[in-house]
Amino acid sequence: MTITEINPIGNFDSWDEARLKEIKDEKFSLDIGKILFENKELKLWQIELKPFERLPFRHHKNNYSCISFTDGLALSRNINGQIILLRLQKGDHFYRECAEIEMITDFENVGEDPIKIAIVEELVEAKHKAKNRL
Repeated sequence: MTITEINPIGNFDSWDEARLKEIKDEKFSLDIGKILFENKELKLWQIELKPFERLPFRHHKNNYSCISFTDGLALSRNINGQIILLRLQKGDHFYRECAEIEMITDFENVGEDPIKIAIVEELVEAKHKAKNRL
């Protein structure tokens, strides 16, 4: 996976009005895609996006792992202004820790081919951390 920053944090000059309105309205989802499996420790999500389909802004509260089942080109906007371009290759994977930071992003297939991704969201870690904060 190649990640290229195409807009820096704090710069909203290139953002369209529809995306800025979504942020202003603060109606963020916790859903990542379609749930394939869930227990008290994890959720297995699947994202399938046709060309130019987009997932709206969603709030990431738990750490997660991601694997791409297809090649593809995607755009992700963060409500902090940053926009990144992701060049996915089949088999690409990564792990992201976000249980202790606010991360609200969207995800859009900007390529000509469908994108298929699986995400394993860790539920235990977030609950454990929240419990230890009390």
